[in-house]
Amino acid sequence: MCYLFYITSKDIVNRFNKYLKRYDISFPNYIVLLYIENEIPVYIKTLCDELYLDSGTISPIIREKELIRRLRTEDDERRVVITTKGIKLKEEFSKISEEVIQQFDMEKEDSLAYYRILRTFAEKISILKMMVSNFRNESYI
Repeated sequence: MCYLFYITSKDIVNRFNKYLKRYDISFPNYIVLLYIENEIPVYIKTLCDELYLDSGTISPIIREKELIRRLRTEDDERRVVITTKGIKLKEEFSKISEEVIQQFDMEKEDSLAYYRILRTFAEKISILKMMVSNFRNESYI
């Protein structure tokens, strides 16, 4: 099963990268843009935790691509918000997922079933992450 997850994810990322090459961005850049809602600030730590990225992946998006920008608040917590350039690019991305999925020539029902299974795995991972986080915060550790 692990092998199937691995080769499937690699193939899907490669297919996305063919489209993203036109925009000169990487798959992690793409995922960050999809995650950030328009005009809603997100903590950099949240991006890193939720998307399994390190801050070194997010920093170039801020510095070089100017797709997101840092916001400094009074308590100096670092947050980012998508820029106008990022919003425009994100709008152009709306069809990429559909085009990649169509390449697999799957029936709509099969595609939805696959989505539901992946969603269930993602939810289980989130629950496990939360449990581990809560365990680490216990005073007896």
